[in-house]
Amino acid sequence: MQSDQFSTASLHIAHRPDLGHLTGRWLRSVTEAELHEGYESLRQAARHHACGYWLIDARRRTNRSLNGPEWVTSRFLPEVQQELGIPLRVGFLVLPDYLASLPADAAVAAPGSPVQYARFVDEGAANAWLMAG
Repeated sequence: MQSDQFSTASLHIAHRPDLGHLTGRWLRSVTEAELHEGYESLRQAARHHACGYWLIDARRRTNRSLNGPEWVTSRFLPEVQQELGIPLRVGFLVLPDYLASLPADAAVAAPGSPVQYARFVDEGAANAWLMAG
């Protein structure tokens, strides 16, 4: 995995040219400011690498008291997609209990949207989904 200059103290970001995507791995639970800082760094990395395929590993973010997931999927990702001008496909790795707690319609994006996302508990399945896009 290629190290990337866009990493923050709470999010490791790497460009994976071998897989054709960016990987962002949250290192711990974060504050709201750190959440926004991390996603802003992902935006910068996506612009730099012209990359619309992302794998976000959120399994270490065990504190879900913030409204982060809704902000990311409803506001942030659509903004990034418009800026990049290419489809955006994001696979989120989450813990099984978190995935089980979500309503079915919150686990994936609406079909046909220029922003596609899905949540997974298995990294292999997430990578396969990204590569199939």
